[in-house]
Amino acid sequence: MFDDGEVLTENVAILAWVADRAPQGHLGRYRLLEMLSFIATEIHKRFPTYLMLPEDVREPIAQEILRWFRFAAGRLEQGYLFGKTFTVADPYLFQLARGAAELGFQLPEPLRDYIARIEERPAVQAALRREGLA
Repeated sequence: MFDDGEVLTENVAILAWVADRAPQGHLGRYRLLEMLSFIATEIHKRFPTYLMLPEDVREPIAQEILRWFRFAAGRLEQGYLFGKTFTVADPYLFQLARGAAELGFQLPEPLRDYIARIEERPAVQAALRREGLA
């Protein structure tokens, strides 16, 4: 909710608004929207289905989730999804990857390192404590 009472909803819209506070060059905004959409549609949307299914039939969905996590892990060579720059897409991927790890998903090494690196950030530590997750 903004100071004037207007409300903005939906993850991608809110994260795009936050990202627009610090523009990122020629295709930066659109690459960011591309990544936010990828995370939302290829990773995030599969979790409700995975969690609703009986455990004995979850494997195909789990493999799809892992496939897209592996793809995302390939983007982390320099630390974050956009190289050395931490963007609003990183906490989104972090939250999903951290949750997947807690569910027992065997994430690729770059994602495990990514989770640990982001968990070290003071703002993340404060948020995890506030939510009772640390």
